[in-house]
Amino acid sequence: MRVRRYRKLIGELARFGSVGVLCVAVNIALYNLLRYGLEIESLTSNALAMVVSTSVGYVANRYWTFRESDESGVAREYVLFFVLNGVGFVITEAVLWLAHLAGFDGKWTSNGALLLGIGLATIFRYWGYKRWVFRERHTEEPVRVG
Repeated sequence: MRVRRYRKLIGELARFGSVGVLCVAVNIALYNLLRYGLEIESLTSNALAMVVSTSVGYVANRYWTFRESDESGVAREYVLFFVLNGVGFVITEAVLWLAHLAGFDGKWTSNGALLLGIGLATIFRYWGYKRWVFRERHTEEPVRVG
């Protein structure tokens, strides 16, 4: 029983990580396009990139990573998903802001701060998704008599 649970957790973490890599790639590509291609301010670029990558993340996590979770309604999940990603966004923005205050505004240091913020936010999001958005299905155990 325990082996099955760990195997399920490892598979789930691998899928979550794969979705995360995809979303980070979308986020970084859009961030750099907006920030350095269109010369939009750093925090605004990150905000726009986060909205797109969060939408990609919801679809991939709902229908792949946590596909076996209790389906409590797409609207409820999507709202909670965005709220938790909003907290993750604040975490990422705070790291970018601190990097800016410290004078790390170059292309490499800005992207390094972005990756650090995304990493910290990812830890929070996984925990939040499991706790509030994609909850485990509760199957009743058969009652053993005798």
